[in-house]
Amino acid sequence: MSSATATSRWQEALASWAIPEDILVQAPENPWALPPALFEPEHSELTPSHHRALESLSSGGQVLDVGAGRCAMSLPLRPPADRIVAVDSQPAMLENSPADFTVVGAWPEAASEAGPADVVVCGHVLYNVPDLAPFIQALHRAARRRVVTEITRSHPRNRPLEHALWKHFWNVERPTGPTWEDARGVIRACGIDPHVELWESEQRGGFTDLDDLVAWMRRTVCVDRSRDDEVRAIVLEHAVERDGRWRLSPEPRRLVTLWWDVAVESTAL
Repeated sequence: MSSATATSRWQEALASWAIPEDILVQAPENPWALPPALFEPEHSELTPSHHRALESLSSGGQVLDVGAGRCAMSLPLRPPADRIVAVDSQPAMLENSPADFTVVGAWPEAASEAGPADVVVCGHVLYNVPDLAPFIQALHRAARRRVVTEITRSHPRNRPLEHALWKHFWNVERPTGPTWEDARGVIRACGIDPHVELWESEQRGGFTDLDDLVAWMRRTVCVDRSRDDEVRAIVLEHAVERDGRWRLSPEPRRLVTLWWDVAVESTAL
């Protein structure tokens, strides 16, 4: 697949998620805002993404976490990592961050302030990036040893719960793509052939209060508080409570780690 084809396919698939304007103008709140509860690190086993990053940190080094949120990708790497730099475009995500240094800003614009690192990690960000090629190239240039990215295998909004809500309230069929294979196509178009690891895990994050999950889903589908009972009924058909937290689905998350090593001579990409 050519660079132009891979990029346009990715951009078109992401663009298909745009909310119809006649619905968006009725939204009482931002339907795209994500609650911080989804990004709180949990005490769990290391993931394949963590293991791939740790392989390049056996002697220590600096980690750059792009789209860091609460540093779920980078915090388990310390030790042996001796410094974590976190970049996120949302200031709220970096409040009380466990990182050693934080940069508020979008990537790749924030790359110069963040500086290079031995290992660059990027978890669950790629589906938010329409212009993916420059984003990937900047990750590559920032890394001295390795880049490790992690995403769900299909678009994170491609959930039975959200499809059901959109159908119920607006009779709208939402898209399903792009997928991890489309992301790999763009990465390959950048001249990088990433390693691929497919894996599954328990649903991450979660809400201690069902009302918080209902409120988020209500915002997502652009309806107001008067529809909460309808939202709650559909949420209860799909969500599950486990270990004191409400998760979006009883099914495990299907994930992929895309990673590659960076040769010194290739950092000019």
